[in-house]
Amino acid sequence: MEKKIQQLIIDLSMFAVGLALTIAGVFLTNGIWLVIGLILVAIPIIRSKGLGNVSKISGINDINIDVNIEKEACMGVGSCVAIAPQVFKIDEASLKSSFMAYAPLEVLDKKGASNQTILEAAQSCPYKAIIVEDKDSNEQIFP
Repeated sequence: MEKKIQQLIIDLSMFAVGLALTIAGVFLTNGIWLVIGLILVAIPIIRSKGLGNVSKISGINDINIDVNIEKEACMGVGSCVAIAPQVFKIDEASLKSSFMAYAPLEVLDKKGASNQTILEAAQSCPYKAIIVEDKDSNEQIFP
C-alpha cells in the first residue's frame, strides 16, 4: 500500500510541477519550459492509462460472486459508492478523523446490484481495494 501512495504522490507532484511549468512557459519567451511542462503533465496521464477502462466479462451475471474489501488499500475515493450505492457505503462520519488508517468502506448487500455493476464498481477503484471472486471456483475475478 505504501508503494501505491508513494506512486500517487510522485504522479500528483509531477503533474503539478508540469502544469506550473506549462503556464510559466506560455509567458516566457523561451519555449523549452512549455515543452518540459507539457511532458511532465503527460507522464502521469499516460501512466494512468487504463484506470478508467471497464471490462465486461461474458456471463458475469450467471456467476456466484463474493465481494470483499481490502481495508488497508481503500482511500475513500467513493467511486464504488457512486456506481453501486446499494452494495457499498462509506461511513462519512468516520472520515472526519485524521487518525484512521483506512477509509471505512462497507459492503451493505453483496446482491444489491447485478454482478456486472459490482464488477464496474470494483474496477472504478483507483486503489484496487475491492476484490471480486467466483464463490464456486474460488477464482479471483478482479483485480
